Amino acid sequence: MAMESLPLNWVTEGTLDAEYKKYILLAYLQHCRQRFGETRLYPPLAELVEHYRHLTGLKQGMEGLQERFPRDLTGLDIKRLEMNYTSGIMPDEYSSTITEILGFALPGISDTIREGRDIYEFVERHIEFHPVGIEPIYRHEGFLLVNEEPDPDVYIYSFRYSIIPGPEENMRGLELHYLLSERRSIANTIEQIKLSLAKRFPELPNPATFFCLSRMHVPLAETLLPVTRRMLMKRLAA
Repeated sequence: MAMESLPLNWVTEGTLDAEYKKYILLAYLQHCRQRFGETRLYPPLAELVEHYRHLTGLKQGMEGLQERFPRDLTGLDIKRLEMNYTSGIMPDEYSSTITEILGFALPGISDTIREGRDIYEFVERHIEFHPVGIEPIYRHEGFLLVNEEPDPDVYIYSFRYSIIPGPEENMRGLELHYLLSERRSIANTIEQIKLSLAKRFPELPNPATFFCLSRMHVPLAETLLPVTRRMLMKRLAA
């Protein structure tokens, strides 16, 4: 039975049983692969990346603690001229169980992320993305127009791009808000839609406007919009 969600601390919370933890992970990965099979990338892909980062940090943290804690000398290997130690950081059973779970989980999550990214790149190759008209100097606010062939409906979003200074690197954010939809036609072209938006929202007389045209049909909320959002982020950050 597939699991639709997995808590971030699933390894350490609850009963620490390796076989049980493997079972719930496999059920969750099955759910993610089912969604990918439907070309529904989000939220599973973003969740998987977060899980992978968290587990990698957990693994590195355990290894770092093991190295920093004092160890007890348990014996001497005369043939290899090596000293054998044990660490007093945590019970061996607890440590070995988590190590076993991580050794199983990280490759499985990594493989599933790779499947999702392959689908992401396939979708991205079938998207035409470009500015409508001349790009203004001020591009932190504007409109995003999203359309799928052969559907004439164009979904219109306002966007606000922000840069937040950080101690090491700046954080970039992009807010999208759905406004309305318009029907694309010979008389109502993408350029005409931009002009009508400028009249409707006079606070942006020459708004930065970008058009996304998908050559394939994919779910709007779970795939097309997140992929387009990332393309817009790259464009604005360039």
